[in-house]
This record gives sequence, C-alpha cells and structure tokens, in this order.
Amino acid sequence: MINFLQTALSFPTILYTGLLAIVTLYWLFSIIGFLDIDMLDGDADLADVDSNPSLFSNFLIKFKLDGVPVTLSLSFIILFSWLICFLISNYGIQQITEEWIRVIIGFWAIVLAPFITAPIVAIIIAPLKPLFKKQEEQSSKDVIGKIAKVRSSKVTATFGEAELHDGGAGLILKVRAEEPNNIQRGNQVRLQKYNAVNNTYQVIKK
Repeated sequence: MINFLQTALSFPTILYTGLLAIVTLYWLFSIIGFLDIDMLDGDADLADVDSNPSLFSNFLIKFKLDGVPVTLSLSFIILFSWLICFLISNYGIQQITEEWIRVIIGFWAIVLAPFITAPIVAIIIAPLKPLFKKQEEQSSKDVIGKIAKVRSSKVTATFGEAELHDGGAGLILKVRAEEPNNIQRGNQVRLQKYNAVNNTYQVIKK
C-alpha cells in the first residue's frame, strides 16, 4: 500500500493522479445529483470545428473519440494514462538512479500516454455511440421550431452559437444561417432544421 501511494504521488504519475481525482469527484457528484452529466450534448465539441478547431477537438476526431460526451472520453483517457504512468514509474523509472534520465522518461510518459491510450478508449466507447446518437436525434426533434438567443457575435453559414432555455440549465447549440444576414449577439432566432452531420441547427431571425 505504501509503495502504491508513493508511486501514485510521485513524478510522473502524480499529474494524472490529480486529474483522476477530479474526474472521480465529478462522476460522484453527477451520480449524487449535484452536477448535470452532459449526455444530452452528444457530440464532444470543445470548439467550433467548422471554423476554428481546437487541438483537443482535432485529437478527439482523429482518434474517433467524438460522438459521446467529452467527459466520458476524457475520463477514460485520464484513467488509462494514469495506469500507463503508474506502470512506467513503478517498474521502470524507480529502478533508475540518474535523476535526469528519470525526468526525461517521466516527461515523455506524460506527453505520450494520451496518444497511446486513445485507440484503446476508441474501442471501448464505439458501442456507446449509437445510443448517444439516437438520444441526440430525439432531442433535436424536440427543439425544432423553438426560439433561442444568440450567444456569439454573429451567425454565419459556418459559425454561430445560441442558447435555448429548456426549463432546466439550458442548452448551448451550434447554429447556422444563410448569408447575408444581420443576426448578432442577443438576437432571438427560430430553430428551423437540424443537421446531424455536423450537429448544427439552421436558424432564421425571429
């Protein structure tokens, strides 16, 4: 037990130990009901991948980790990355006496662990994607025709974001509109059509 704690709280494992603790608390609070699990968000979209993709969005898409809530993919990545760093530290780094070699190996273990684990996580979550897709399609049908408030500075054919008040915490939706238009932040728009390919809603100004 002492050796386990020493390894979990030593470099490089300690970074993923901290992240794993945060993830564990998140899921515990979600189960208890203090947090809302973002299952209705469906696609894992941390940035508008149509116009300005983030590195993490590209990472998810490249390794086929999209199509489920980002918290789910991220939780598995952190869990398996922690396991890799733990094993490397316990059976490799701790046996090395030169500090500089330990630091180099530990650094690369931290960097490469997510890329090593991503294909494994992709296999695990693949059977879950149809479930979230059906849930997303049903949710999209329920909001067609409703009014949302624009959050982004503008709405174009490739960019835009709006908030829909659904009686709960609200939904953040990616919206698109034909150009030219004068839709700006704060305007109200009507959701007309859902595009399942890129998870967007075609809108018109109310």
